[in-house]
Amino acid sequence: MKSALSICFIITTGLFAGVKTHAQQSILTDNPLKNKLDSAVHQAALIYLKNDSANGLVIGVTQNGQRRLYRYGENVKGSGQLTPPGLYYNIGSVAKTFVATMLAVAVTEKKAALHDDIRKYLPGTFDNLQFNGHPIRLVDLANHTSGLPGSFHDYSWAADRLKGQTLSEQADFFATYTQDSLLADLHRLRPDTIPGTRFRYNSAAYMLLTCILERIYRQSYDQLVTTYLQKHFGMLHTTPLLTRTELRNTAQGYNRQGDQVAYINLKGYFIGPSMNATVSDIVSYLQAQLAEKNEAIRLSHRTTFGKTTDGFGVGLGWMANVENGQRYFYHDGNTKLGFNTLCTVYPGQQLGIVIIANDVVGQDRLGQLENNIRKFM
Repeated sequence: MKSALSICFIITTGLFAGVKTHAQQSILTDNPLKNKLDSAVHQAALIYLKNDSANGLVIGVTQNGQRRLYRYGENVKGSGQLTPPGLYYNIGSVAKTFVATMLAVAVTEKKAALHDDIRKYLPGTFDNLQFNGHPIRLVDLANHTSGLPGSFHDYSWAADRLKGQTLSEQADFFATYTQDSLLADLHRLRPDTIPGTRFRYNSAAYMLLTCILERIYRQSYDQLVTTYLQKHFGMLHTTPLLTRTELRNTAQGYNRQGDQVAYINLKGYFIGPSMNATVSDIVSYLQAQLAEKNEAIRLSHRTTFGKTTDGFGVGLGWMANVENGQRYFYHDGNTKLGFNTLCTVYPGQQLGIVIIANDVVGQDRLGQLENNIRKFM
């Protein structure tokens, strides 16, 4: 991910929560500044935190099998306290990579095939889910080429009502959109082009894929993915739905106006896939991507749309591109709960980076931060 940002600055050494920039502004951090990676992360983080809208950062890096976690800034704005370790964050659309991984698992377990017609897994008759005889396939849902509309249900009639509601009230409203609601709406939808021929990012298609996975495995997606992640990757703190106890250990997000946002579980089949995780667990997830020992992980990296070696492509969930002749994978996430997330995987360098900010000001700024970390390494 090429950087367009180049800023020179001076760093002075500091203690655990007292590192200072050239402007002598105290930066809260646990970065020990003991090696080149520490220094690279620190330099990049300081650039990011110069923005007045920035609040807190958690950064995880895995390189050649080694892992490091870094915390910067405050979880609660104005507290003067460094962001605590081990908090849960909602990672937004990065959740789609988990849904796609579970599809890959179903394929490796011979429960499904990528090019299966999705109607094979739906109840009833859906003659509408094809374009000129070309059916929508499972892979088309996973790589955003289904041709289906980006929203399966029109809630324009509720727009004024929703404007006056809190985020929690809005989430409760959309949570009433169930699997049955989705399947009912699906009867009136049609792809607008041959499936598999045009990329158009589609969260609703991922909710349909989630529905299909639940029908294949005859269990909730929450149970399915949580059990798999725990068993295969040791990810004990990653789940679509948090318990009451876990909700007490969540990060504080902030909206564009800098106001606190209540952390809630996102339920139902309208908003899109959701996932909550600690940064340590996400680093474990990135290590699994780099190792590629898991058959489903390897399958999720195979290009299913676009270019395979010299440009943008899509695997299963993961976006892919090329930099300096080397293929890399990435996905970002932005959520109304007040967080921005970016995950990048560079197999050729055995490098994985996750960055989570508890603000939603600009996803591009996380890309610049990630670029700078690699540039300074």
